[in-house]
Amino acid sequence: MTCIYRVILVILAFAGCVNNITVAQSFSQSPLLGSWTEYLEHKKATPFGLEWIQLGPVINSARVEAVQGVPGEPGTFYVAFGSGNLWKTVDHGLSWKPIFEDQPALGIGDIALAPSDPKIIYLGSGESLKKPRNFTMPGVGVFRSDDAGDNWKYLGLPDSYHIGEIVVHPTNPDIVFVAVMGHFWTPNKNRGLYRSRDGGETWELVLYIDENTGANDVVISVADPDVIYTSMWNNYPDVMGETSGIYTSKDGGDSWEKCEDGFPTGKFTGRIGLAVSEQNPDKVYALVDNRNPKLDNASEVYKSVDGGANWTRSHTDDLNIMARLGWYFADCYLNPQDDEEFWGLGVRLAHSVDGAKSFDLIQGNVYHHNPSPAVPLHLDHCEMWINPLNPKHILLGNDGGLYMSYDKGKNWRHFNNIPAGEFYDIAVDNQDPYLVYGGVQDNSSVYGPSKEWNPMYPDEWNYIWIDAWSGGDGCVTYPDPDDPNTIYTSSQNGGIFRKNMLEDKSKGIKPRLPKTQKGKLNYNFIAPYIISCHKSSRLYHAGNYVFKSENKGDKWDLISPDLSRSSDPERNSHAAGAVAESPLDENLLFVGTDHGVFWISEDQGMNWEERSDGLPIAYIRSIQPSAYDSDRIYLSLTGMNYDDLSKHLYYSEDLGKTWNDIGSNLPDEVINCIVEDPNYENLLFAGGYRGAYISTNRGASWSLLGRNLAATCVSDLVIQKEAKELVMGTHGRGIYKLGLEPLYYFLDQQFVKEGVLFPVPQGWEPYYNDTHRDVNPESLKKTTFTFWLAKPEKVKLSITGGLKRKFEIELQANQGLNQFCWDLVTRQADNGSPYFIHFKQYMKAGQYKVKLEGESFVSDQKWNVEKTNFPYN
Repeated sequence: MTCIYRVILVILAFAGCVNNITVAQSFSQSPLLGSWTEYLEHKKATPFGLEWIQLGPVINSARVEAVQGVPGEPGTFYVAFGSGNLWKTVDHGLSWKPIFEDQPALGIGDIALAPSDPKIIYLGSGESLKKPRNFTMPGVGVFRSDDAGDNWKYLGLPDSYHIGEIVVHPTNPDIVFVAVMGHFWTPNKNRGLYRSRDGGETWELVLYIDENTGANDVVISVADPDVIYTSMWNNYPDVMGETSGIYTSKDGGDSWEKCEDGFPTGKFTGRIGLAVSEQNPDKVYALVDNRNPKLDNASEVYKSVDGGANWTRSHTDDLNIMARLGWYFADCYLNPQDDEEFWGLGVRLAHSVDGAKSFDLIQGNVYHHNPSPAVPLHLDHCEMWINPLNPKHILLGNDGGLYMSYDKGKNWRHFNNIPAGEFYDIAVDNQDPYLVYGGVQDNSSVYGPSKEWNPMYPDEWNYIWIDAWSGGDGCVTYPDPDDPNTIYTSSQNGGIFRKNMLEDKSKGIKPRLPKTQKGKLNYNFIAPYIISCHKSSRLYHAGNYVFKSENKGDKWDLISPDLSRSSDPERNSHAAGAVAESPLDENLLFVGTDHGVFWISEDQGMNWEERSDGLPIAYIRSIQPSAYDSDRIYLSLTGMNYDDLSKHLYYSEDLGKTWNDIGSNLPDEVINCIVEDPNYENLLFAGGYRGAYISTNRGASWSLLGRNLAATCVSDLVIQKEAKELVMGTHGRGIYKLGLEPLYYFLDQQFVKEGVLFPVPQGWEPYYNDTHRDVNPESLKKTTFTFWLAKPEKVKLSITGGLKRKFEIELQANQGLNQFCWDLVTRQADNGSPYFIHFKQYMKAGQYKVKLEGESFVSDQKWNVEKTNFPYN
């Protein structure tokens, strides 16, 4: 999919004006479009059609990038998560549907509904938050839907990467402006303000500064649509610069003039948000991250009443809503009916009713859709929508999810019922049934059951910890393998805690550099640590130095020099990205840094040797020492922090002396993790930008694992050995699991037959409540039927024995492994009696015969169904 667009390049001219000069310019091809095509080929061809099961959670929600409501339809609104899709509700948030599934971009920067026709939606892909954590999702440009999200058309701007804002003309839905931030980690020319006057068929670059400065915000005056304001942000290589500023156009975007008089300028000018009055096109506000040396007071509001010609700071008291995080925020809004009522978004939510002269910080009462111990309104606010017909009705998106108020923030409803969690890492314990643990972007660390999530019932997940502001970044979480009541969990930059779950008490155990040690201790945002698989009281923790504890973190010993330094100066790093220990030899330790430096110690940290030759300069995020050969290591690296979106997957058979690329036929996209199966030496799993992959030949070739999962970023994979289940953490869609037992059966049998039904797992008759013998819906458990086909065809699955009538279902199946998850409903009744309750009939306990019939084969298995003792077991 090569998209070439002719654009108009505008350059700075005399007197601060920007005039049109038509220049032909070509967009670079986004690597995400090429890897998308490869991903689709994998999805179509994979023989591993196993089913991923959603575990949730929803209690902790996720970071929202954009929110939009529909005037006149208060029950319909949209929420876009940074990396978790665009979701829509038509029933006031009771239920949600992802409507941007299976698109080449995962990250979303903004969405905009056309004011003249809200069924027309523009979506700008690529997150607008610049955070170097390996999961800031770039995009491929702009999309449009003309039917409220049912279908989408790609409109181009492929090299935009990150989009800050989209605004649509108030009366003409085909006139649209897009504020393109561009690449976050490298310079590029395809950034600035773009305009389309034909619904996105063609684009003009109407405001361009340089290859380091992107457009952040753009607003159109409703009172006079020819009046437009936009903010430019010098966002590379820093988050501030002399080219940040405000520009205005009085002719619909044909020409632009910089607004400087009275507004902050210079190298400390950061991100700027804009809001224009709907009554007066000359009245405009700007919320700026003025990053002077006193960063805690960087947030300022400026106001112009003469169309941007002159600006004055609107307030005398400091407005401390950004702290040191202004690069994160800066959106601002006005009441559509009262241009003296101002809202400013930062760490806190600022509200003014006197033209931004004075402010209240909005808190309010929060009522959660799912029960949650989070009390206050979450911090870190990203976008707001104010209902133009009822300005008391607002939607607010922040790092804690989506909130709605009908009284301007006195009371909020929190829609924590969408599985969009941005997980960094996950883990499982050894209980039966086992629990799953994970750390989430600004939503702390959580744990919960390894069973299918049901949106009809309260979420069963819980927080391991939560900060006083309803969030906090949860990073790496591990349960003690010998004591599930002891949990290790961490926050950003090396913060690590050991928690006694029974006592609900945590102890900080972050290691410190000894005073006698020269140098500075650095940590990456997600600092790696592990529990030794040889001794559960032994921990390893890695920044640019490595520490070891033999007593669960109560005391640490420094066991390495500064490992961020490399023999290759281009690899010099900040700190470790991964640390690992050989499961076969407790003396073998491995560390990888954020810039591709790989270290090995063969004596439990007494001596270290660099073995980086042959590896790319990228962030080493996953190290998997083999459990079959102590000299074998698997490694995945990500270049997302450097605008490198290609695959980096390697293994070594000689402890890193030489490295071999095993990316083979994988789509050329970021690979975040690699896991070796504990039962089959040649079986590997890898988590990529859009899904999980499987190799049965140790990386010589790969296939997509499962067809039912939408494209989603896999951040971590872990295998629960006893349950024979693969658990997947995603950065944007929560947690899933997949049963490995059918896969193991397939590998053992190596089928060549035309069709084979696999042994059917235990089935469970639902629990019937006392008195009326109605089915307890929480006791319902599905049964998964697995079968193999040598070719794609339509098959019939039937169940007989002890049934009044034979259960039959026809399935259109694919070549390879297929699965059918059945809810055990044998019959549905429609009865008009006012007290009728048995609308569904379920399988009863007993012995049954399951038969699979194809065009030229028949395969059968016995099946046992037992009674469920729920809720007493």
